[in-house]
Formats: sequence, structure tokens, C-alpha cells
Amino acid sequence: MTAPDQQPPASDTSEGPEALPQLPASLSLADLQLLADQLPLGQLLIDTAQARVLHLNREAERLLGLRRPQVLGRTVAQALEPALAALCQPARWLALAHGRRSAREELTLATPAGNRNLLLQRSVLAWSGLRKPVGMLTLSDLGPKRQLERALRESDTRFREVTDAVRECLFVTTPEWDRLHFASPLLLDTLGLNSLDLRQGPQLIRERIHPDDRALYDRRLLAQAQGEPSDLVLRVQHPSRGLRWVRLRTRLQAHGQSESLVYAILADVTEEHERHRELQRARDAAETASRAKSAFMTTMSHELRTPMNGMLGMTELLLGTRLDGLQRHYAETAYRSAEGLNKLLDNVLDFARASAGQLALQAEEFELTALAERLHAQLRPRAEAKGLHLDLRLSALLPERAHGDAERLQQVLQALLDNAIKFTHQGRVALNIGLQGGTVQRLLFEVVDSGEGIPGDALPKLFKAFTPGDSSLSRPHGGAGMGLATARQLVELMGGEIGAESQPGHGSRFFFSLPLHVAESATGVTESTATQPGALGDSPAHAILVVEDNAVNQEVLREMLLQLGYRVDVRADALLGLQALCEERYDLVLMDIHMPGMDGMEALSWFRKGPSERFPFRTPPGTPVVAVTANALDGDERRLLQHGFDDYLSKPLRRNQLLDMLKRRLPAVPGDSPEHPAMATAPNPPNETGASAQLDAQALARLRELDPSGNNQLLKRVIQAYMKSLERLLPELAQARAAGLDLGGIRHVAHTLKSSSASLGALALAQRCAEIEALARTGQTEGLEGLLDAMLAEIEAVRSALDQLLTTAS
Repeated sequence: MTAPDQQPPASDTSEGPEALPQLPASLSLADLQLLADQLPLGQLLIDTAQARVLHLNREAERLLGLRRPQVLGRTVAQALEPALAALCQPARWLALAHGRRSAREELTLATPAGNRNLLLQRSVLAWSGLRKPVGMLTLSDLGPKRQLERALRESDTRFREVTDAVRECLFVTTPEWDRLHFASPLLLDTLGLNSLDLRQGPQLIRERIHPDDRALYDRRLLAQAQGEPSDLVLRVQHPSRGLRWVRLRTRLQAHGQSESLVYAILADVTEEHERHRELQRARDAAETASRAKSAFMTTMSHELRTPMNGMLGMTELLLGTRLDGLQRHYAETAYRSAEGLNKLLDNVLDFARASAGQLALQAEEFELTALAERLHAQLRPRAEAKGLHLDLRLSALLPERAHGDAERLQQVLQALLDNAIKFTHQGRVALNIGLQGGTVQRLLFEVVDSGEGIPGDALPKLFKAFTPGDSSLSRPHGGAGMGLATARQLVELMGGEIGAESQPGHGSRFFFSLPLHVAESATGVTESTATQPGALGDSPAHAILVVEDNAVNQEVLREMLLQLGYRVDVRADALLGLQALCEERYDLVLMDIHMPGMDGMEALSWFRKGPSERFPFRTPPGTPVVAVTANALDGDERRLLQHGFDDYLSKPLRRNQLLDMLKRRLPAVPGDSPEHPAMATAPNPPNETGASAQLDAQALARLRELDPSGNNQLLKRVIQAYMKSLERLLPELAQARAAGLDLGGIRHVAHTLKSSSASLGALALAQRCAEIEALARTGQTEGLEGLLDAMLAEIEAVRSALDQLLTTAS
């Protein structure tokens, strides 16, 4: 059997090496079948006279869902779908005589695999083996092509919907800005163009730009041609809307292997620009009014002070004369009223000066303890007259002399104490002064009372001028609301922060912190006082860096080390710890392992590498680094020591455990020397029967040993830090549970709570956290929900016990 119309090739009689191989005169049927099966198109051969199927290849079988044995030799009516059979009838082939081909036709056929969209073409071949014409039908699958076209149309539609919906117009142009590849319809409206204008390309934009802005526009486009993105605000002249402000952002982006295109966004920002200008005008007007108000208040205060001084002076002289009882009572009442008015004038004047930036501080050396004692002695009679106890609690770590504005400090403290005494009807008022922990040493001042408390909605208004906490007409106490506003401005002027905490019926706590500036001539400052960064190297005591993210553990570690006579610096995460090692030279580092972001192991790796461009360490890389972790699992210590840590401490820390480690790692332990005697025994704790079920008495006793006098209120600070950590961690736990048990988040919360709970003696809660952490670490979720519910119940019980402990201790 020979191929259709195939002629044998002329024989090549050359004998040279370039002679072509002899080709066969004809191909076998098997060869033709093999060739046809390799075609990517379906192929059917039809007897044009009898309309019978002579042959179909493999692709035709796939497309039509047929098999050769089932259809060969059968008529097209028997073998094919009616629609396809109709195209293969003899009459249809007669029209294609003499080698003509039909036009391509689309046809949808039902096949075992479902409906198929096919592209068909018919032609007639002269097949020499059969000596009669043969009809050939080629088939190709239009399905993938149609899907691709549909996807492209949908994508184009969505893209245009987006570009039409946004307030910014997009366009794509060449780096030369000579033609547009794409432009959203909003471009015409923004620049006042018509569709014919677009033929000029994006260069037409320059014609719309205000002449004064064209130089900026040209410079930015030159920079953009070098590959720099541009973002500039320009003025354009709109044909119908006048002068408009637009923002133009462009970026050069590679498109394919050889071409680059500029993608640009143009937005009309006229309204936004006008709003900004209005805000600027309003701000300028407000600043002018504020300066005028301050000037008026200053003038009036000075004018009123002159007659006020006369009233006070003459009344004082009157009280020095011989008066009967009623006359003296009248004169004393007038004198007290004049004093109150004079104090109000002082506050108004200070507030006006501070608002105008004219209030200057007079810094000098003063005795901090003596200042507090004088103020206490001055106000104690007034408190006792109301039946109140006025307490003064000073930390033993306070320096004898400090450097600052003693008069302004006393003014702030007196304003807070006056307020506390005024609003407290029974119980006590306390002034506490101590050191505040943190990366920079600060003084912490607290005024705590057992008064009626302040509603939550009134707290934000306390430090605003002319805004009393109770603005009702029936309020039991007067006041213009100037004292606290002036106190806030003075504290901020001294570089501090002020705040208040209160609940109705539970008293109030006003507090502020100031940077600690120790006078150069100060004596009696204990070497356990934490120092400011930059000053650690000036003292012979060992300097220790604590890197710990848990606020409770920060307080405990700091107090332990301070009591042992060390100088301590605390950082709240690993990166800050590495930065501290670049700023100071430390003798030992206590490094928590599990911290957010960079953990302790990664931080140690950076430190052991030595100084680098990123971390120019001042502390030598061989300095002892001790791992501190709440994971007391088998193998943890060995794993951490192998990683490069010099020692290992497990939480909760014990003082003896810490002391033993310090003896091993530092040449001499201050706690063993005569200059640093062991800590005094803590006084007997108050009755804690209600809390003992949840809190371990020995753990509480260890905390009290760190602050035997109670002056530093360590236990209260630790409990407050723990409560604040609960406020942060519990929402994180709820979010992790809502996300379908996010084991990473659950493990972080459980690990953090485990160590801080153990430090406070909440051992049952710490154990529950350890169980949850172990499950989360191994990826187990079975029974986890029940453990989390039990942990939350235990947290509430611990909270209640800590609240009771705070109430009892106060």
C-alpha cells in the first residue's frame, strides 16, 4: 500500500561520500498508522462514495471517545455523532473535488467525556492504493483555547473595573514617554483631555503642568530614566476646572527580557491639598490664640498679684495686733482665703508661662530626703485635722543629694498631696519615693490615698487645665482644675511622665517619674543603685546585664542583684540586650532564652562572634553569659551549655541558687563581703489565709526577703507587673484559640505565664502552664482545650488571691 499521491524519489547514482540513502518506494500500513498516531490533530479517513470510516488516529479516538475496532468499516451514520456524520455524507465530499478544502467549522459534540468544542476541516485526497478519492476530516480541541480566551476576557474586565473604580488613574508608557500602552478612562477627566489627544502620548501631560512646576517635573523624569521611582505633587491647568493639584507617581519596571516600561499613577489631590491648607491655617490661628491667651493670663496674674500681696501683708499685720476672739476668727479666715487665691494665681501664672514656653527651671543641688521630710511635716497637721494618717516612705537606695529644681519638685508633690488630702475622708495618704526600674535610672514618686476614688471617664481629664474631675454644680469640693494641669506641665518640663490610677471606692494613685541626676558631691549612695547608661564603668562593683522580657522576672532579678550589691541594667529583649553590650562593659550577662523576636540562643551566637559592623561590642565576647529559662526539662542544661552558655539557672530563681552561680562566675561576690551584709530578715507577713490556697507562702517570703523594710514595695510592684502581663497575654491566648488552636501562640503564652507565676508562688498555675507548653511543643491538640479552660479558671483564682494580698498589704 502506498501513501496518497506519493511518487518514488529519483535514485541517486552518485558513488561519493555525499550520496543520500535510498528511500523506500512506499510506506507500509503500519508505518502510516504510526505516523498518524503522532499527529497532534485528530484525523479520520472516510470513503467518499459509501460514507464508511476507513481510518482514525489516536487523537481522533480521544476527542470523539471512540475505539478503532468499533468504527472501522462502519458507515458514518453508525459510527459517528449525527452532527458529525452529516458533514461526512457523499454529497458533502463532492463539493470538495480536485483537492479543495472546506472552510474551518466549529462543532460541539457529546462524547463520553462530556461536551467538546471541536474545530473541523474537510478535504479530499487522491489515494493511489484505493484508486479512488478519500475524504479526510481533521479535528482539534477548542476547549483549552476557549478557556484561555475566557480567562483573558474576565481578567481584562476585572482590571478595567478596578481602574475605573479607583480615584486614581493608571497609565503605562515607554521610558521616553512617547506613546501610551494603556490608560484608564479617568486620565482624560483628570487632565481635561479627549480621546484624540491620547494619540500625542503622555508628553501632552507636560503641556498641562503649570509653568513654575515644569522644571521639577523634568528633573524627576530624568531621575526616573535612571531607574529611580518618582513621587511628586504638581499643579496642572485644567481646561474647565482651572488650577488643580495632582500627585504623579512613576516606577520603571522591566517588561520581558529586553524592554522596560514606565508604570504611572496620577491622582487629583486638590481637595486633600485644600484641607491641608485649611488645617494649617486653623493651627496657625490656634497657636496665635494660645499665645494671646498666655499673654493675657500672665498680665492679669501680675496685675492681681500686687493687690493680693497687699491683702496678705496687711492681714498678717492685723493678726499681729490685739484682737478679740471674733475679730481674730474673721482675720484668720480672710488670710486663709487670700492664701488660697494667691496659690491659684501662682498656678495660673506658671501654667501661662509653661504654655508660652517661658517657664525655666532653676537646677541646683538639694537634699531629696530632707525635702520630702519638710513637706511631710508641713502637711501632716492638715491631714491629722481631718483624721487622716499621712505616711512617708523613702527607699533606702535614694541618694542623699540630687541635682534639679527643688522648688518645682516640691510644688508638684504639694499639688498631689493637697489633692489627696482634700478628697480623702478617712484612712490614710502616703507619699512614696523610690527608684524606678528600666533601661535608664529614674526616680518614682507616688501619692496613694484611700479616698473615694475617681470614675474611669474622668481620669483622662484630670491633667487638663480648668477641668475639675467633678464638673457638676453639686460637687462637694471647689477648685479651678489648675493644680494638676500645672503639675503635669512641670513634670514634663523636668523630663518626666505623670499619670493616675483609680477606681471608685478604692482610692487613687497619682505617680510621676523623673530622671535621676545625682549631685557630684553626693555621699551615701549605695553601690546597689542602678546607674544610667554610660556610667557603669566608673564604679568598682560588678556590672550585670539582665536580658529578660517578663516584667515580673525583671523586678525579681533586679532586686536580688541590687540587694547583693551589684550594679544592674535591664533590657526587655535580645536586640536591646545586644545594643547594651555595644554601649557598656559588663562583667556578666543573665540571658533569658525564650523572648519574642530574637531568642537568647541567637543573641549569644551574635555576641560570641565578637565586634562587627552591626554590633560593635564593648563587652568582651568571652564575658560569662548565663542562660535563664523556665524550661527545666532533661537535657536543657546540657543543650544550652553546648551552645556556648557558661552557666544555667532555672526559673523561679532562688537567692541561694543565684548566689552560688555568682560565686562561680565572678571573682568576688559582694554579698559575702563585710561591706554588703546579707539581707535583713523580712518582717512577719500579714494574714494571708485567703491567698494561701493559691500562692505558696515560701515564694512570697522569698520576695519579702528582697525588700525587708517594704520601702521599695517590691511585692506590690511584682504583683502589678504580673497583672499587667495578664492583661496582655490573655487576649493573645483568646486570639490563638480563635485561630483554630495556634500552637505557637499558645506555647508563647504558657511559657511566659509559667515562669512569672512560679516567681509569685502560683505553683498550680505554673504547673498547668508547663503541661500546656509541653503539648504545644510536641504539636498535640488532644485534651488541650480542657487544659486551657482549667488554666483560665486557675488564673482567675490567682488574680483574686493577689487582689486580696494587695488589699491586706496596704
